[in-house]
Amino acid sequence: MRGHDAVIELRRVHRVKPGFVFIDDFPTNPGLRDAPSDWAVVCTDGDDIELLDLRFLVGLRVMVHSHSEPRARALFERCQRAGAAFVGAFHLHAHPHPNNPPTWDDVWHKETVNG
Repeated sequence: MRGHDAVIELRRVHRVKPGFVFIDDFPTNPGLRDAPSDWAVVCTDGDDIELLDLRFLVGLRVMVHSHSEPRARALFERCQRAGAAFVGAFHLHAHPHPNNPPTWDDVWHKETVNG
């Protein structure tokens, strides 16, 4: 996993949460984007999903993208278990076109009690 260290430092040192964390399960350029707290990209390409330490996602909004439907589903579930506040995920075709939409997507919101 690459890019998570920037999110951890942002939260621990600067006490700021990124607006969104995008988990890209394909080769990408990880790290923080735009102003220091707008959004971050984490790359999980080639990683064993069950071995990832996703605790840095506690309370954050996460979007998962993968070219593999089983990996997208696995990351979706792992982000929920890690304590993310919101998780959106979808299977993104490696070569998308109008007649080739995502075959799977899902959205999950952590339940809030008393606001």
